[in-house]
Amino acid sequence: MPWCPKCKAEYREGFTECSTCHVPLVDTLPEEKELAGRAKFVLPDGMERPVAIYTAQNRLEAETVCDLLREHDIAVFDRPAAFRQIQAYAGADARFGVEIVVDASQTAQARALIDEMNHDLAEQPVDEEALARLAEEQAMQMPEQPMEDNISFRLLPVVVGILVVALVLLYFVSN
Repeated sequence: MPWCPKCKAEYREGFTECSTCHVPLVDTLPEEKELAGRAKFVLPDGMERPVAIYTAQNRLEAETVCDLLREHDIAVFDRPAAFRQIQAYAGADARFGVEIVVDASQTAQARALIDEMNHDLAEQPVDEEALARLAEEQAMQMPEQPMEDNISFRLLPVVVGILVVALVLLYFVSN
């Protein structure tokens, strides 16, 4: 089958030119290099040797830890834990956590800050009322979302009506 080398469209036998690009068709597409389409990952400023130092349970914890480290002038970024496998299969990080990555020269300082934060959080009891107030404040800040009209709920009475009529007809036909 002929292919357009520019737009990668497949043509039936007999065609010699792409109708869109107006270039001659080829029998096979050239192999693309694996890294050609990927953007090169750029490390944050001040980071030369990245080292994963902590795995947060979720995105919120990861953002909190990253903010803490940035406040202390530590270059940091996060990525899904076991990120190559996750990106290949699921594209999500909720199941495996989020890795916090810093430069190798700042690992001791970063770990000390994270340990101190975790220790402080463990000592403070959770105030349910404060959490409820915070949730209410966040809900008030969020813009109100319009209700979506679900077509299946509008069709439900019609489908039920058709089924009832069909059952009644079946009853009369069988008797």
